[in-house]
Amino acid sequence: MIGPEDGVATPKEMSIDEINAAIPRNVYFSAHGLTPLQVTLGILVLGLICVGAISYSIIKDKRTAEALHREGHEATASVTKIIHPRRSNDYVYYTFPFGDTTYHGGATVSDFQSIRVRVGDQLPIRFLPSDPSVNHPSEWGWWGFGEVFACAWSLMVVGLGVRGLISIYQRRSLGRMGWVTEGKVIACAPKGSRFRVDYVFSTEDQTEFDGANEYSYDEYKYGSKIRVIYLRSNPKRNDTYPLADFPTVGS
Repeated sequence: MIGPEDGVATPKEMSIDEINAAIPRNVYFSAHGLTPLQVTLGILVLGLICVGAISYSIIKDKRTAEALHREGHEATASVTKIIHPRRSNDYVYYTFPFGDTTYHGGATVSDFQSIRVRVGDQLPIRFLPSDPSVNHPSEWGWWGFGEVFACAWSLMVVGLGVRGLISIYQRRSLGRMGWVTEGKVIACAPKGSRFRVDYVFSTEDQTEFDGANEYSYDEYKYGSKIRVIYLRSNPKRNDTYPLADFPTVGS
């Protein structure tokens, strides 16, 4: 189309039939979706790092416990110091003799055991004769609520990251395979620097659904016509067309 004033060709807007005829569409990841992707990947990487660190700690503790059970010797240690952190259980320091040397050790009182220790108490421990620095109180647990919470939190963070990537993939699928129709705006209100646009639309079988674009750059009047894209297999997954994060190539 030639502009009447400057004689410059302007692209013709595709009709809804032309848009739907192009399914599956070629879409691309626009700059508008870059921040959500970066945040999602950051969350996922953080979660994986935490899970990796906790997994390493679990494996290390398990191997140490097995070595102490298999090769450890019994000894009696004397409690020398107790630290009382506000948000975790007591950490107990102790010393024990082996040969002509006195060795040091320390362990956290497990939340899952009813143990009371005071400075000066005698404490049964196990240690490795080949390396007495590897030691632990006999029958004490290795983990407490703090470690369990950290493990659960790390898994939750990984889950959030994975869910975010799934959401991004679903958005791409909506852009490629979604059916475009005409909807009607039923509400529009400012939301920060953008607008929340609520709309209704009908599917091919004339079933009515509603939806919302919570981050629209455009403001609409009540009753305005608006293009809506939805998945025919799940019309509840819908948005205004074109998608800001996955626009169609050439649109």
